[in-house]
Amino acid sequence: MKKIIITGTLVLVGGMAGAFAAIFLSSYAQSIPVLSGMDIFDVRKDQAVIVNKTEQVVIEQQLAFQKAYEKNVPAIVAVKSVLYGNTQVSGVGFIVSSDGLVVTRREWVSSATGSKVVVTRGENDIPADVVKVSEERGLVLLKIKASGLPVVSFAKNEERKLGEEVFLIGMKRGTKEMISFMNAGVIKSIDGDFMETNIMEDFRLATGTPLFTITGDVLGINSVNSAGYVFAISSDAITKFLY
Repeated sequence: MKKIIITGTLVLVGGMAGAFAAIFLSSYAQSIPVLSGMDIFDVRKDQAVIVNKTEQVVIEQQLAFQKAYEKNVPAIVAVKSVLYGNTQVSGVGFIVSSDGLVVTRREWVSSATGSKVVVTRGENDIPADVVKVSEERGLVLLKIKASGLPVVSFAKNEERKLGEEVFLIGMKRGTKEMISFMNAGVIKSIDGDFMETNIMEDFRLATGTPLFTITGDVLGINSVNSAGYVFAISSDAITKFLY
């Protein structure tokens, strides 16, 4: 009799814990913008929560994207070239060392005499020095005076896979200030140090952004081809340029 009572109590407690966990997960998922519109959870009046099993993988995938985005967005910066107070070109870069090294594309660093490069983090415009340039790869390494900065981590070329889910994080002008954005897709071709994705994006918004794995490691630095698709120069090419 005691065994029956104990077993029943454990089942009851376990069931209650599972229900509370499911309710909490539902509330948390609904608070995430990317999940709020998805019909995944059904919270009934009796507080029972039903998860659509066919979309369980989607939940895990979207949570992974969210986690990778939150991890890396602090390392994304805006880059612009300024001449006599006027912005000539502006794009995106990302921080690769905690003491202020920033990688961006050649397009966003003007070669005009008297032009100055500025890196924007949050509301702060920080003067940047050009450390080195690769005309062949179209890469530029900048240096700002700072310490303790958030940085990205790099994947290796051999980790790339056709059909792999990837995403980019960029910066663009909002109504009042610079805001971050993301776009996602898959790798559709790999050719040496180059990867093409099925992500379509504006050249000015995507060029200079990092291409991330779903776990948040950098696979490459992006640009956009004539058809409007994002392609990337590999992380191995970037690290060779850096070091």
